[in-house]
Amino acid sequence: MFGGRPSLVKNDPMGILVPENFPLAQLANDEERMVVEAFRDRLTDGWLVIPDVGLSGDRDRQMDIVLAHEREGVAVVEVKGHRPEIRQGVWTSNGSAMSPQPLSQARDNSYALRARLRLLVPGLEHLNVEYAVAFPNTLNIVGTLPEDVNRAQIFTSHSLDQPQEAVAALMSYRWGNQPIGAEGLEAIVKVLRPNATFTWDPEARARQARTRLEQICGQHVRVLERLDVNRRVVVTGAAGTGKTRLAMAWARRALMRSERVLLTCYNDPLGGAMRDRMPDDERLTVGSFFDAALAFDGMPELEIPADAGSDFWEHTAVDHLQRHWQHVLQRFDTIVIDEAQDLSPAWIAQLEQLLDPDGPRRVLMVADEAQGLYPRGFSLPSIDDGWTRCELSSNCRNTGDIAWMLRKYLGGAPPPVGGPETLGITWFEADNADLAAEHVGTEIDRIIDEEGHQPSRVLVATFSRAFRDRLREEFAFVPWEGGQEQAIICETVHRVKGLEFDYVILVAAPDDHVTDSLLYVGASRAISGLSVIAPHAVGVRLGLAPAE
Repeated sequence: MFGGRPSLVKNDPMGILVPENFPLAQLANDEERMVVEAFRDRLTDGWLVIPDVGLSGDRDRQMDIVLAHEREGVAVVEVKGHRPEIRQGVWTSNGSAMSPQPLSQARDNSYALRARLRLLVPGLEHLNVEYAVAFPNTLNIVGTLPEDVNRAQIFTSHSLDQPQEAVAALMSYRWGNQPIGAEGLEAIVKVLRPNATFTWDPEARARQARTRLEQICGQHVRVLERLDVNRRVVVTGAAGTGKTRLAMAWARRALMRSERVLLTCYNDPLGGAMRDRMPDDERLTVGSFFDAALAFDGMPELEIPADAGSDFWEHTAVDHLQRHWQHVLQRFDTIVIDEAQDLSPAWIAQLEQLLDPDGPRRVLMVADEAQGLYPRGFSLPSIDDGWTRCELSSNCRNTGDIAWMLRKYLGGAPPPVGGPETLGITWFEADNADLAAEHVGTEIDRIIDEEGHQPSRVLVATFSRAFRDRLREEFAFVPWEGGQEQAIICETVHRVKGLEFDYVILVAAPDDHVTDSLLYVGASRAISGLSVIAPHAVGVRLGLAPAE
C-alpha cells in the first residue's frame, strides 16, 4: 500500500499522515499539531492528512493542512489559535481585525492548490478544492458569519472532537464531493510530497481492515465471554457482531477447565471453518450438526448418497438420528451452538440429552433470528426458563458503507466508531442470466487483476444452485470444500452463512427468489468490498438503484 522515502506505512485505520514519520514538532505551533493529530487519529483510513504544504510560484504559499480522499476530494484547512469575534463581517481578535482574514487566506490557498493540481495531474482538469479554517481553542464563534461563509467551513474545538462529521459536511455542502480516484490520489501525493512513494493498494487496505475489525471484535466480545459462569446462555446479535467468535471463545474456555465440549452449528462450511480455528483436543468435538451427530460414538453409520439433497437431510438423516439417539455413548460438560436459529428445537433438545448429569451441564448459544433461512421453529428461549440473555450490538465484520447499507435497508447493526472504510459498493443491473454472468466476469477481472485481491479472499454468492453451477462451469470457480489460494469460491448464500470474505460478488438470476433474509446474509459476508449483480428490484431494496 505504501512505501518509499519517507515511509507512509500506517497500521491502524485512522487518517493516514503523509508521510507517517512527518516530524510534528517542526510545525509552527501547538494549534497546528492539535489539528493534525485530530485528523490523523479520528478520520477514517481513506483520508490522507498532509501537513505544512508549500507551493512555490509567483507568490510562495504555505498551507497548514491538505486533506485528500479518493472519493471525497481535496480540501485546504488553515489553523488559527485565536479566539475570534466577527464584527460587521470582519474577523477580529483582541479587538483588532485579523490580517489576513482567515477565510480569505484559506480560499486563496485553495485556489492556488487547485490551479497547481489542475495543471499537473491528468484527469483533474476540473477539480475544485474546498477550504476551511480550524479554531482548536474556540468552542463557539462570537458574532454572525459573513454571507459568503458557510458554517461547514469553520472547525471549532467541538468539531475536531468528531472531525469525520465536520469534514464530511465540508466536502459535500457546495459541490457534493468530487471523486479523484486512486490514480488521482497517488498523483496528488507525488506533487505535494515528491520524496515519498505512494501506492493506493486495495489489497493492503483490505488486509488492514480485516485486522482492525478483528481487533475491535475481540474487544467487544471479550466482555461477554464470562457469561459462561451461567448454565444456560443465549446471546443474540446481527450479522458481523462477533457471535461465532464468542462461541469459539466459550469452547476454548471450557477446554481450559478440562471439560468435554461440543461446538456445533448447522452448515458444513462454517463447521469446517470453526474446526480449522480450534485446537486439536480429544475433549473437543466440533463440526456441523449432522457431521457431528452421525459420527458420535454408538451412532450407527448412515450411507449418504453422492447426490444427497435437502430431502435426504431433512427426513432420512433426521429419522436415522431419532431412531438411534439413545445409543449415543458420548457425553459433554458444555455444548456451544453457533447460529442456533438454524437448528430445530427438537435437535437442540436432543443435544441437551448428551450433557453429563454430573457435570456443569452448560448450554451456550448465539443466534440471529433475522438470518433464519430455515423454518424449523426456533424461537429465543425465555429468561423465565432459566436462560441468561444478552446482545452483541456492533457490526465488527463489515466496513463502514456496507454496514450502514445493511443497517438502513435490512436492519443490521451499526459499525463501531473508528472502524475502517469500505473499498466500494458496486451495482450492476442484470435482468437476464447471460448479462449477469458477463458482469461477474468483468468484476472478477477488476477485483483480481486490477486491484490485486487474493482469489481465496473473494466469494461469488448466488441465490440458487442452478446459477451457482453455471458460474462454476463458466469461470472455473470452486465449491467451499475445494478452496485454495488461487481459486475463487462460488457458493449459494445458504452455504456461506457465518463465513466472511474481503470481497463478495452477490449475484441473482432473474428467476431467483431473493428474500430480505437472503440479501442480508449474502451482503453481510463482505468485509471491505461488495458488488451486487441483480435485477433492478433487488438494487432498489438495497438503496443501490433508483425506485421506478
